[in-house]
Amino acid sequence: MIFRREPLDTVLDWLHAELERAGEAICWVPDPDAGHGLGLYAGESGPAGIHRPYLSWLDAAELLDAHFLTPEREGDHVRLHFRRRATLPADRSADRYAAGSEFSRIDKLEDPHLHRDLAEALTRADLKAGARILSLGVNSGQELTLLESVYPGHRFELLGLDIEASALALARARFPAFRFELRDVTTLPDPALGTFDLILALSLLQSPGIVIEDLLRGLRLGQLAAGGAFILGFPNARYRGQTLSYGARMLNFARPDLSLLVRDVAGVRRHLQRHGFTVYVTGKYEVLVTAVQHEGGASGETRRKRREEIGAVQETVG
Repeated sequence: MIFRREPLDTVLDWLHAELERAGEAICWVPDPDAGHGLGLYAGESGPAGIHRPYLSWLDAAELLDAHFLTPEREGDHVRLHFRRRATLPADRSADRYAAGSEFSRIDKLEDPHLHRDLAEALTRADLKAGARILSLGVNSGQELTLLESVYPGHRFELLGLDIEASALALARARFPAFRFELRDVTTLPDPALGTFDLILALSLLQSPGIVIEDLLRGLRLGQLAAGGAFILGFPNARYRGQTLSYGARMLNFARPDLSLLVRDVAGVRRHLQRHGFTVYVTGKYEVLVTAVQHEGGASGETRRKRREEIGAVQETVG
């Protein structure tokens, strides 16, 4: 099929039908590089037809659950090849986060957005040498490699907690200078652990059994040091055929629905701002809430309320 001036809905309908019929779709479209050279916006007409940049075709592939294979230039058109992703049922087994699982093969830092966003968040935390870090739901700890990139030569005291023993074994082998413990985060806060300058939790807070408001309040009052920071990640994607597919998914919904994601991120942001934190929300496939509390920045009334809350939490856990 050769597309020149057809509207986008016609193109998408044809691609969908071909993928359903044959599992792949091949078409020719005006060369996006030529359109960029002419300074065209998506949807504007050029000599060969309607200009659509490669990003539009990548988004179409994601929308249609297809791989976008390497294009080939042919005259003033390019040949596009879409292939339906082979997807497996979601793994609901008890050991889906264990060493050797599909999850263990995923390196989140291969997502350029998360790599840069997490590095920026760690920079905002402004950690000093010797700072104490608490990593919740740490699994095998791959994301911790960014600490050395952001703070070269700094030594930190890090404690990682997770409920998957085999993943923690990988983390210990990868980071022998850090400490890792088998523990359910819902048992926090724990005064015996002391306080931490940074509390990091990626793709954890929406897990079954966790009440975000309760855990966040407990960590804020019972585990975070004065002037400390939070970096909290909320997944906004899933893997489809070994490829990230944008958008939080809800059971029985064909398309992403961001309702729960927006609710949870907004709730965490509101909670932390109310208690004297400067809060940043960044990210794409993983939405990061970075919150920094500056020592001495709270009012006397805020400090008084914090002391009262800490006393209440200590009575509860003590």
